[in-house]
Amino acid sequence: MISKSLNSFNDLLERFEEMLIADRNLSLQSVSAYKSDIVKFFKTNDVLAVTVSRSDIVAYIEELRLAGTKQTSIMRNIAALRNFFNFLYDEKIITANPMTDIKLKNNNKPLPKTLSQDEMMRLISHFDDKKKSSLKLKAILHILYGSGLRISELVTLTLNSIIIDYETKRMALLIRGKGGHERLIPLNEYANRIVHEYIEYRKCQGWFSNFLFPSKSKDGHITRQGFAKLLKKIASEVGIAKSKISPHVIRHAFATHLLANGANILTIQKLLGHRDVSTTQIYTHISNDKIKEIVEGNKKLDKLTLIRENNDSTT
Repeated sequence: MISKSLNSFNDLLERFEEMLIADRNLSLQSVSAYKSDIVKFFKTNDVLAVTVSRSDIVAYIEELRLAGTKQTSIMRNIAALRNFFNFLYDEKIITANPMTDIKLKNNNKPLPKTLSQDEMMRLISHFDDKKKSSLKLKAILHILYGSGLRISELVTLTLNSIIIDYETKRMALLIRGKGGHERLIPLNEYANRIVHEYIEYRKCQGWFSNFLFPSKSKDGHITRQGFAKLLKKIASEVGIAKSKISPHVIRHAFATHLLANGANILTIQKLLGHRDVSTTQIYTHISNDKIKEIVEGNKKLDKLTLIRENNDSTT
């Protein structure tokens, strides 16, 4: 249970802020607004995060409406609380998410940010002529784009997460996502080769950690913030604006490019680990012009064999 002390709550907010900046790529202004909304909610309700119920949130939203709060501000409050409780749930601080059935009604919801396939090829080709020590970051990037993992799932991958068919040498990732749900994601041919090379490199370096991507952080694995910072550095080096990229943007790119290349929406839902296909359907709203923009002029696509519907091994 979370302590009632102000220090404990501030520590929690600080961790949440780091996640928003590193994973969601939100501006400092948006992060500040989210934090303000969350603090206001807890001051109004005087409850612990682990005891908040759906009825608490519904009642709070109704209070905002009765007080004449603008609809845009109400939607921001809901978005802030949704992100916060999703974070607590992902971090296993709470065992039930009170925001699960609360819908954010916004008919003007923006499409998810993404990258073109050409931009992704520039990113993943960045290390082609680099030294062996770059294999770790190269493998992380290839797994992220080749699987569409949430960044929290990627950084906590272990050696046990890798399932290998020793006859074909093909790999798949066994992922335990939100709510403990499992899914199996086959790696594409190119990512498969890079991860094999990285694992051999690990052995030569004498890395004995069970984490696939170990580091000297207190958690023992590369952090979301650390990878996000490296990702922006790589983007800058290949001519992509830092403001345009985050780990979550690459997850969106994975889904968008699969859709553009003919993958079934239900296949994408399973690969992303969405419980409800309506969450995945946001990708079907991308216009034909946008899809054309994504795939146009990409002559290197055969280098990266994207997961297609006939490779769907998820359950």
